[in-house]
Amino acid sequence: MSKLASIAGAIALSVALVATAACGAQRVLPPASGQSGATSHDLLYVVDGASASTSASASASASASAQRIVAFRPGGNPAAAITLPAGLVSQDHQYLVAASAHAGSTTIMLINTRTGASVRSFALAGTFATAGWGYGDAAMSPDAHWLALRDLAAPATTIALVDTQAGALVSSLRLNGDFALDALSPNGAMLYLLQNLNDAQHHYYVRAYDLMARQLLDTIVVDKTALDETQMRGSALTRQVSSDGTVDYTLYIDPAANIAFIHALPLASGPSGPLFAHCIDLPSGQSGALLRYYTLTMSADGTTLYAANAALGLVARVNVAGGGPGVFNDQVVAQAHFTPTMLATTTYGAQDPLYNGAALAADQRTLYVAGIHGIWALDTSTLRPQATYLSQASITSLALSVDGKTLYAAVPTQGIVLLSLASGQASPAAGCPAHAPWGIAWLTA
Repeated sequence: MSKLASIAGAIALSVALVATAACGAQRVLPPASGQSGATSHDLLYVVDGASASTSASASASASASAQRIVAFRPGGNPAAAITLPAGLVSQDHQYLVAASAHAGSTTIMLINTRTGASVRSFALAGTFATAGWGYGDAAMSPDAHWLALRDLAAPATTIALVDTQAGALVSSLRLNGDFALDALSPNGAMLYLLQNLNDAQHHYYVRAYDLMARQLLDTIVVDKTALDETQMRGSALTRQVSSDGTVDYTLYIDPAANIAFIHALPLASGPSGPLFAHCIDLPSGQSGALLRYYTLTMSADGTTLYAANAALGLVARVNVAGGGPGVFNDQVVAQAHFTPTMLATTTYGAQDPLYNGAALAADQRTLYVAGIHGIWALDTSTLRPQATYLSQASITSLALSVDGKTLYAAVPTQGIVLLSLASGQASPAAGCPAHAPWGIAWLTA
């Protein structure tokens, strides 16, 4: 993928606001006046536990299994919090699917996220997981009906296709070669895979498997505007999905080559396609190691993606308005560069990876982005910085309240912080049951 040249943007920094500590940790700064005692109407679902940023390692698998999701209302009764296992969540956030493996058998659980109650559970032979870093071990349809799982203990690539509504294994697939899961079509008929070529450059193909015919298609899914680039490289960092669940937009980075791009993949409902993809190159800076701070978020109408990296001071606006069947109009329509602020004590390796590291204001005019330290507020029309907040906090996740008035920030060493967008005041989220919040998965009213 070619790199796009960065366009210099004007810098408009405002005074950084004070960060406060929150639940379950020692305060490092005094709390600001504001909302710490108020009860929020928002129900926050927080990923609690260490991130597993290297899923191939045993330690990462252990940290993934130790993760949980806790749901609570800031300022509410901590005893009313809901605890869920880590897993895959339906696009409407109503259902969570979790896998628990033991002694060669895995229990699959379908859970109601509003109550924490089990809808159904059933057992599969094999060792499967739905939690962890990346997308290679599990894929699910947007409505949580269809689930594909890769057997982690099998010597060859073995994939189970599961119907969570029936609570049953539909089929088991065995493939020759080294494959990882990528995505599942909404109707559960097509499975998209990454075929690792196991070369020195870690290249791979994007492949499609027809689950109805039980056949791996010969076609390699490529960007038809760059037919010489059948092989891909890099690792998936974050993903956005179209509102109808038919297109995945995955942000990939390759730190060694210092490149970042969005891989737009239409999820066809059958082998007739269209089977193609489109790669959208993103700007990169002088440090490939900082590419992992890229974020990706989508506008409310689903026509625009914002890719931003506050550690490198880069932001791009990408048009993803549909161009009809088999056609992509995806392109970077604007980009800008700003000078990020860093604390003298910044250490890149100590920072957890971002989890939902950006959020759009309710009026879509402001993009809030987490950086190495603090939050940047960017004007979506000019892509220029308007303000910075919580500059002394290492923030991994952001979410906007349902009423659009409060920005929630996850600080793993401190807790959840509430930032009033009207007053600029920050306060701890009282009653938070998370001990080490890594990310805010979603929230509801």
